[in-house]
Amino acid sequence: MPPVIQDSSISLSSITEEEEVETQEALLVMAKLQSVLRRGVERYLTCHAVMLPRPTLLKAAHDVLRLCAQRPNGLRGAVVDLYLRDNDTCKRLAQVVADPRVDAKTLIKLTLHRDPSSSDPGVLNLLSGYTMERCCRP
Repeated sequence: MPPVIQDSSISLSSITEEEEVETQEALLVMAKLQSVLRRGVERYLTCHAVMLPRPTLLKAAHDVLRLCAQRPNGLRGAVVDLYLRDNDTCKRLAQVVADPRVDAKTLIKLTLHRDPSSSDPGVLNLLSGYTMERCCRP
């Protein structure tokens, strides 16, 4: 299983008490995104490691939470499809269903972008930016 290596850390010491709930939820979403990214890379790609900045997945997790906040069932009613864009191709790596017992009303497409300047074929280097789209069902 290729490890997901995060090249920087984030300090949680400056958050306030009311932000902790959101941050804890974001950390759980981030951990799930990291897990499905690892499995998707293992299943569909032939690399030994994935390199991405830690703030990338944490920011994506906060964006997922923000996009789900005003939707029916919130995060529980969401599905996140994780894609990898490499030059002109876009490959679906994984899907996260927050709660399979709840009818999903929100579909979020999260696309991570491969670093085109990466030279090691055994390491998947991802850029710090990503693309996120939300589709909603009534």
